[in-house]
Amino acid sequence: MRLLGHAHRSLDPKGRLMLTPEFRDQLLAESPAGTVVLTLFQGQIIGITPAQWEAFVLELETKLAAPSTMLQDMRRVAYAGYVEVALDKQGRIQLPTHLRKSGRIDRDIVLAGVGKRFEIWDKDRFEALLEQSHADVSEEMARANIALPF
Repeated sequence: MRLLGHAHRSLDPKGRLMLTPEFRDQLLAESPAGTVVLTLFQGQIIGITPAQWEAFVLELETKLAAPSTMLQDMRRVAYAGYVEVALDKQGRIQLPTHLRKSGRIDRDIVLAGVGKRFEIWDKDRFEALLEQSHADVSEEMARANIALPF
């Protein structure tokens, strides 16, 4: 699954979010039942498939014998925020109240593809992120032997 791009959306009065056709089609290809796992990660609501969630949990539980306090807190938030939702016939997902509150989501949102997952951002917070001056990550990319294709 490779989710890219972003779309401006509005939640309906019942807290439902219409996925883009591209995101919906990719999710259905990976999760034919239309099930999506939503949780919190780094202050955002993220969406992944159930298989991705299981792989993530397995790695957290088996590869980290003594996780840092920060990683334990991240795990607590992710596990506590966990909810499975199903796409409805119109391609919408229900955003539970606890995730909307924790993710500071009101009505106007940005649905952002971030590779293997999507993120749900409050529109104003996403626009502020785009306006920030971002740190130079060229050294970190070079250490990992990653080059931009130009």
